[in-house]
Amino acid sequence: MTKSPLLTIIIPARNEGATLPTLLRSLARQNRISDCEVLVVDGASTDNTVAVAESFPYARAVKSTRGRAVQMNSGAQAARAKALWFLHADTTLPDHSCVDALLSALAQPGVNSGAFQFHLRGTNLWFQFVNKMVNLRAKAFQRPFGDQGIFVDAAAFREVGGYRELEVCEDVDLVLRLRKTGRFCLLPQTVETSARTWQAHGPAKITFWHLAVLARYQWQRMTGKLPPVAALSPAKIEEPKAVSSKLEAPASSQISVQSTPAEGVSTSASGDVAEQSS
Repeated sequence: MTKSPLLTIIIPARNEGATLPTLLRSLARQNRISDCEVLVVDGASTDNTVAVAESFPYARAVKSTRGRAVQMNSGAQAARAKALWFLHADTTLPDHSCVDALLSALAQPGVNSGAFQFHLRGTNLWFQFVNKMVNLRAKAFQRPFGDQGIFVDAAAFREVGGYRELEVCEDVDLVLRLRKTGRFCLLPQTVETSARTWQAHGPAKITFWHLAVLARYQWQRMTGKLPPVAALSPAKIEEPKAVSSKLEAPASSQISVQSTPAEGVSTSASGDVAEQSS
């Protein structure tokens, strides 16, 4: 009899065939990864995202309607564990103790959610400034971005209705609702995220974009114009493959990695692309 996982790691992805291998390999190096299940929730990719996910023996593909919030809700519906960890596809985990740390945090009385320290990859001085500001914001106001690897007790997630299906600010909105029912814990471990959108569009434009969408969200929230939280809908789970007992990434995958750019907009601190529902 297969034991139930302690943690479900949910990765929303669309056209992320080029970035997924790095994240999945870094997950394989995590302590206690054998206590986890990994779900890659695909939002109608046109590249080899699903094939790449399925080339890793410890990952399962979940098909979903396009849209990051929708995809994360679909992953939560498919999850078997009592704890959920949401990771963006361009994230990597330099610290091998993240799984152990978040499970320990959720075991503390009253804690129902949390996140990690933010770090944009690269040595650019502007990136270093962004890192400090994002982490200061998360510590002072307990409002992390999705790039910080938000984790949550599954029962608490369902109690608040999951992610509100917003095109932007779905991460901020979720944490604000979770904080009404329990404590939030910001952990010292760092998760790294790609600076690809900052590099493509420039720091000034991305910074202005973040300020604009956050202001719009706050206005909608204060004026009661946010859409209601939708009921969580079942996900379509791909048939699981025969899984190797050894949780290791393939040494050399036969899958060709395509670098198809994603589409859409984002409120993540990295400026990464969040898929919009069609």
